[in-house]
Amino acid sequence: MAFTINTNIASMQAQEYLRVTQEFQSKTISRVTSGLRIVSSGDDAAGLAIANGFRSDQAVLTQGIRNANDGLATLQTIDSGINNISKLLDRARTLATQSASGTFNGNREVLNSEFQSVIQEINRQAQAIGLNQGGDFAKNLSVFIGGGRGGNDAEIISNGSVSVDLRQSTVDARSLGLSGYSASSSATYDMSKYDPSVSNSDLYEAIGGATTMTFNLSGVGFDDQTITVNLTGVQDLKGLVAAINAGIEGAAGGTSPGAVALRNANIQAQINADGKGFSLVSSSAAFVVEAGADLAARRMFGLTAAANVKVAGGLEARSFDFTAVASGETQRITITAIGADGSLQSVNVDLNDTTGADANAAAAEINRVLRNSNKDGLMKIVAAEAGNGNNRITFASTGAFKVVVQASSDGTTGVNNGVADTQDSTTDKTSETTLDSSGGANLSINTQQAAERAVNALAAAVKKLGEAQAVVGKGQNQFNFAVSLASTQLTNLAASESRIRDADLAFEAANLTKAQILTQAGVAALAQANAAPQAVLSLLRG
Repeated sequence: MAFTINTNIASMQAQEYLRVTQEFQSKTISRVTSGLRIVSSGDDAAGLAIANGFRSDQAVLTQGIRNANDGLATLQTIDSGINNISKLLDRARTLATQSASGTFNGNREVLNSEFQSVIQEINRQAQAIGLNQGGDFAKNLSVFIGGGRGGNDAEIISNGSVSVDLRQSTVDARSLGLSGYSASSSATYDMSKYDPSVSNSDLYEAIGGATTMTFNLSGVGFDDQTITVNLTGVQDLKGLVAAINAGIEGAAGGTSPGAVALRNANIQAQINADGKGFSLVSSSAAFVVEAGADLAARRMFGLTAAANVKVAGGLEARSFDFTAVASGETQRITITAIGADGSLQSVNVDLNDTTGADANAAAAEINRVLRNSNKDGLMKIVAAEAGNGNNRITFASTGAFKVVVQASSDGTTGVNNGVADTQDSTTDKTSETTLDSSGGANLSINTQQAAERAVNALAAAVKKLGEAQAVVGKGQNQFNFAVSLASTQLTNLAASESRIRDADLAFEAANLTKAQILTQAGVAALAQANAAPQAVLSLLRG
């Protein structure tokens, strides 16, 4: 072999091997000290991307478990509140049962006073836990936990969420059937008194010598259902209430759709808590009472020819004058409401010279469109002819709604609220409330008959409360199972990330020892390689 001085090949090779060994040692030390196999992206770019994805999923699941636990805590609070309401129902049933006894000779007003306070407390506690109608939690509670899989973003969100639908699980008095939508009798007459010899604004004067009384009821699915009340022999408030209920039962006894809807509305007359008047009450539906031309009905309900309707307890009530749609013209009314899921629901009602010939025809067309909309918020609304001359429309609902009247094709509006026609393209009539809305009424136990009805209603309320609590309990189980699954997913993701990202310290310790030995050997070999050219000097010494 040749001997050279200028180029020391052995030294260069030793230096290169020593550089590689030092890099290997440095990387091994980094892995040992950090505990990570992938210290920088250059160590394993593909593995780092996968590991980062696992870590991100863990962050989602960690917060998702917190979300689920928050939801579980909320449902546990609601569950405790429902337990309290259950005890209140027990007390209400005790009071109602006591008052329903024919042998009770105490003061039913004392029982009724406590009974009303119990119902008020039910409402307060239902509101406190957010399960009153329109309450904070009376909706579909969707909690995103994560860990879902799917073919698109929507499926991933859906499969990673847990939903508990509490929209039909409200537990306030109205939801439990203990309070309803009510139209009260006139406050002018003390109907607990009946004295033909003295004109003292009592029941005798309200009847006014009439042998029959007729009025119309309109609601969801029933329009202008005529109620005929036989007043013959009625001489006290109890007899009047019984006669009215008999009239309603007669009108609801048929097989027509209107009769069936009236029967489902379960409208009943009951004596007011003060014992001086009566109310028509439904636990589930808003309705409209129209006295028409019947003088006895006007006196009983405190109505006149001009103000001829009462709305039974709708949360919203609107009444407008109506102008017939001219021949060949059209009139559009837009009605908007909020659905149970919080969505905005809207429908257009187009009236022509036939469907808008008068208020009766217009109300019938509006109700038809509302019923056919198949939207829960809109289907709560009822329209009724509200004047004695077919010139007024009343809207009522158990929820908030909005009515917008657009200009007809001739530039006028058919609904004008008692003012001149306007040419505004969108006339918002929602701010004008001009009718008598009597509000709600609780069950009463101030008479034996009322107490008997309360006993039945309370039995149904206990069942409804149990159904609501079952939904809450099911939701708690859902959250518990979801937390369990998410915790398992979190553990598996952490294990998967660890296998990719974390260093095997036993393996790295062996590598560190190997690197140290190679370094020592390399330094020694480099020293020998650097000394090799000196052998050439012996040749020169001759």
